[in-house]
Amino acid sequence: MDLNNIIYQQLQELGLESRECIGLEEIRNKDGIYLYRVEYSGDSYVLKYFDNDKYTREIDNYSILKELEIPTIKVFGFTNRSLLLEDLNNSSEYRLGTASDLSDMEVARALAKWYSTLHDRGVKYIANNKDRFYREIDSITLENLELVRNRSNTADNRVWDLIINNLNCVLSKIKNMGEVLTYNDFYWTNLAVSKDKKEAVMFDYNFLGIGLRYNDIRNVCSSLSVEAGKAFVEEYGGINENEKIIDRGMSILVDLIFAYQRSEFPKWAQKSLEIVKNGQLERDFRRILELI
Repeated sequence: MDLNNIIYQQLQELGLESRECIGLEEIRNKDGIYLYRVEYSGDSYVLKYFDNDKYTREIDNYSILKELEIPTIKVFGFTNRSLLLEDLNNSSEYRLGTASDLSDMEVARALAKWYSTLHDRGVKYIANNKDRFYREIDSITLENLELVRNRSNTADNRVWDLIINNLNCVLSKIKNMGEVLTYNDFYWTNLAVSKDKKEAVMFDYNFLGIGLRYNDIRNVCSSLSVEAGKAFVEEYGGINENEKIIDRGMSILVDLIFAYQRSEFPKWAQKSLEIVKNGQLERDFRRILELI
């Protein structure tokens, strides 16, 4: 069956049965995830269809957030392959995020409330469901460290032996710290803001997972302006300095692993590579060992 017929079949399962009444516009197609704007009986929706099995986890993630009463954009229905979501271009409550939101302190404070809710309500849930979630630091394996070591032409750098010799101890200690449900994929293109700017929610939950609170705080604040970042942290309630120390070293490793798993080294990982070469990663990892 061709993709077009599959999409109509999904819509039929979702209750949009009159094919001749459906207006369909492809919005995006990336990594086996398809987005369509759907017009039906005077209403507008967004259909998110997952051709890639791995990414169907987002369907369950929406259900989990609903169970935890964590705000999301509206979900009108789902199948085992798709989600029928509200169209933010035609929402009475929300609008799509914009680049200017990254320097808006009011939006930053609203965003901090959403992340605080996600973290606080996710704690109890993950206690009994840890195995079902994505965890960024699980990518830090001996095999992946050797991949980075060899492909980065830094094999002689002593930081690798320091990390490898202490890896299991460090990972075990991190997992025994105060882990929470984390979003992991912040950017303004995944942001919805209420029209009065009192609320902000993230959408696209494919990378919903487990981590430290500071993992998300760093991820958000690295995109916000300095002043908006300060407003976010203040509204959130501050940061845990030990988590910040741990994240500083471990996030560099995650960046480089993801970068070297690609066929071409991405520009966004260049700074992380320089941190290896100039000795900063070794200093950061020694600080982690002092905490552990």
